[in-house]
Amino acid sequence: MPHDEHSGEGDDSRRERRANSSPESLRRLRDRVKQHIDYRSFYLRYCHEARQSGTRLQSLCPIPSHAHSGTGHPSLSIDLQQGLFNCFSRGEGGDAITFYELMHGVSFGQAVLELSRELGITAGQKSERPSLAQRAAPDAEAAEAESFEPLDAERMRAACERFLKVCRAEDQLEGINYLARRGIDSATVRRAGVTYFPRRAYRRVMRRMLDHFATEELQRGGLFNRKAHLTFYHHRLLFPFLVEGRARYLQARTTAAGVEPRWHNMRGGVPSLYNVDALASAPSGSVVYLVEGFTDTLTLVTHGFTAVGLVGAGGLKEDWLAPLGRFSVVAALDPDDAGRRAAARYKEMFARRGMKLSSISLATDVNDFFRQRPSASLEFQLLTETALEMTNAE
Repeated sequence: MPHDEHSGEGDDSRRERRANSSPESLRRLRDRVKQHIDYRSFYLRYCHEARQSGTRLQSLCPIPSHAHSGTGHPSLSIDLQQGLFNCFSRGEGGDAITFYELMHGVSFGQAVLELSRELGITAGQKSERPSLAQRAAPDAEAAEAESFEPLDAERMRAACERFLKVCRAEDQLEGINYLARRGIDSATVRRAGVTYFPRRAYRRVMRRMLDHFATEELQRGGLFNRKAHLTFYHHRLLFPFLVEGRARYLQARTTAAGVEPRWHNMRGGVPSLYNVDALASAPSGSVVYLVEGFTDTLTLVTHGFTAVGLVGAGGLKEDWLAPLGRFSVVAALDPDDAGRRAAARYKEMFARRGMKLSSISLATDVNDFFRQRPSASLEFQLLTETALEMTNAE
């Protein structure tokens, strides 16, 4: 995260900084950050190779000042219940605020303010004007149900493509770096149309969308809430669903630590498999992987595999099977109960269409598998061959 944004910050940020400058205000804000932060998401943002055992994470220590080589044994222990860390190798530890200070080389006050902004927290009293993050929050489900008629497919496409175009005019580096830390290369990001905009550009992006669409249209698409604010305040890494090269829908992920929910989307249903356009150029009879989510899909694409993604383990619709009929489809869903149940159900769904579905089981999700294993591509290929042999033998 850049730490020189004050020159470009808006009135809300300047007021917030002045209001939270006293030691007592910072302590109160720190306590609220600790109440809201998701410690697991926060630490995994930096400790990409961490392994969880119960309520603890064990990881190589990433703190820059500790100057570890990155090739030793895990020396960082994290208590996920209390949010405390300890680097045994250097004898230094503390809470999540201290960890943020050490990772970014900032002061206590700056760490508290930056984390609070990521979480949408201010230290103001209830009578004060709601923060920008609060005004930008998506409508509650009940309000959505009583809200606007959904956009038709053509206007939804127009809104998606304009939103992506506006955001591509902003600095993409933080989004590219976020995915690079997860092993997804920039060429794959570019082909998939993944787009980002920094928080400091929020108001500019909102204004530019209003230049092209009526507020009501943007509300009907779910880009804006009932308060007429862009809802993608925390969630600024955008993943479009491209169908025949056109963006039909999009979902977005937060890149900030501790923000829940991690995903946000437009109104309406998901229109297709993610990365479905990749099927058009894939040879008949080749292997296509069915995985959960965007990062797993793009991880496989980065490593030369053809993959399509689901939004959640249970997201496959029977109407989407037809384009898969000319391929050998292999499911590589997450190794949890939901993933296992979905794989069994999808095998039956494929069989009803006279199709076969093979399945491979990993100890982790696809993205972690490839980031943690130097020979992941070869191992994955061998697991695939075994799964296809078992399916053909049935």
